Amino acid sequence: MARKKGPPEHVNHERWLVSYADFITLLFAFFVVMFAVSQVDAKKVGRFTESFNEALEWQVLSGEGRGLLHGDKPTTQGVGSVQISGPSPRLRDYSVEKDTIRKGLTRKASSIPELAGLTVLEVHGELVLRLPERLMFDVGEATLHEEGRRALEAIADELQSRAVGIRIEGHTDSAPIHTPRFPSNWELSTARAMATVAVLLETHKLQPHRLAAAGYGEHHPIASNESAEGRAQNRRVDIIVVADVSSKETRP
Repeated sequence: MARKKGPPEHVNHERWLVSYADFITLLFAFFVVMFAVSQVDAKKVGRFTESFNEALEWQVLSGEGRGLLHGDKPTTQGVGSVQISGPSPRLRDYSVEKDTIRKGLTRKASSIPELAGLTVLEVHGELVLRLPERLMFDVGEATLHEEGRRALEAIADELQSRAVGIRIEGHTDSAPIHTPRFPSNWELSTARAMATVAVLLETHKLQPHRLAAAGYGEHHPIASNESAEGRAQNRRVDIIVVADVSSKETRP
């Protein structure tokens, strides 16, 4: 006996609606994300601008202004106009201070014999006052000579009224040292830097907050340690004159 066929299966012609709904949902989510990303928090942008300005020492100005070239207009951003106008007055003032200090020490050297051993140079944009070991200390010691003390007093007199900070760096040659007082060149170089700071403070011409000290041992040579002349050059105290924001801001 033949089996009776059931009714034909109903074909669903609306199955495409499921895929379409999924696509619309994903598209909506995409546009929501894009909208959220495009929104700029003005306060956060302001804080970023200030941080950028302080880090690079460049002025970042909002609003209308002159660009790098005459006639240039600032680039328009999401929350206003931003212009990078070049080095800040702080950097220009520091450049003037460096030039004034260099000329002042040159004049003093004509009347203060102890400054004859001083070398003034510029390294990475910073003014370096380099004092050789023979002027400052005996070999392997950190007790200042009187000649070194007088040189430091003259330097303090020149730096007293300048809007700068002072970083003292002690350096040695590569010859190892091992004494009860100085187990290594690290201790020796640091002790020499601290002795230099102590004399600068004794002059009462430089405030303590303007001073810093560091010892680098033999690890920052300026000449080869293979010769006696090179080792003598490496044994030194460097007075690094840096832009001092704190003293600049407190000046009347």
